[in-house]
Amino acid sequence: MSAIWDGMTSVLTADLSRMFFVAAPFILLVGVAIELYGPPLPPANLTQITPQQLLWRLALPNLLAALAQLAISHMVLFPGDPPRRALAAAAAMFPIYIAAQLLSALPVGLGFVALVVPGLYLFARLIFVSGAVAMVERGTPISILRRSWAVTEGQGLPLCLFLVVGLFSVIGIAILAEGAGAALDVVARLVGLEGAARFVHALLVAIGSCFVAVGTAVAGAVAYRLLTVR
Repeated sequence: MSAIWDGMTSVLTADLSRMFFVAAPFILLVGVAIELYGPPLPPANLTQITPQQLLWRLALPNLLAALAQLAISHMVLFPGDPPRRALAAAAAMFPIYIAAQLLSALPVGLGFVALVVPGLYLFARLIFVSGAVAMVERGTPISILRRSWAVTEGQGLPLCLFLVVGLFSVIGIAILAEGAGAALDVVARLVGLEGAARFVHALLVAIGSCFVAVGTAVAGAVAYRLLTVR
């Protein structure tokens, strides 16, 4: 856990600005655009969610975030490559990586539904380092999942604990971003700037999402690097 955390913070300290601006077009700008022009937020009753809401609020943002995270993984594991090469490599592996994620979604999802711990364990073994595996070792969707499982053998519990700690960090970032956005929203509306209020609110939430996505990708790449040199 400590090795992954130290490696992640070291990478982010050295290269956060470049990674953030690589990820921003796929996460930050998309998040702001969907918030301002996409369908309304899903209702409280999940049975009323429409296919359009699922597409714009869930599927599209996650697909584009996955592309950005692949590029970030490449930047961590091949630090000498420029961003354009990282993006090109990510685009080349993107369909295979998404297929691997879809294959792993069923067991991981069932694990979370049955009991949270099995789902978290499967996520740590199958998904957490899969982006790094895809960028370094390539292969087919099945081979990516098999390699992810092999790389994390014997390290499931430490990775789970790291993800739990990371989850609290994600929740904290989300709360801060949402709170700051809501506060500025209220202030802007009080002075009659409703359009600016919506934009600032959406921007702050999207910035938080971008930081989370970058941090997750870096952590997965660092974990892969540590696990493959054991």
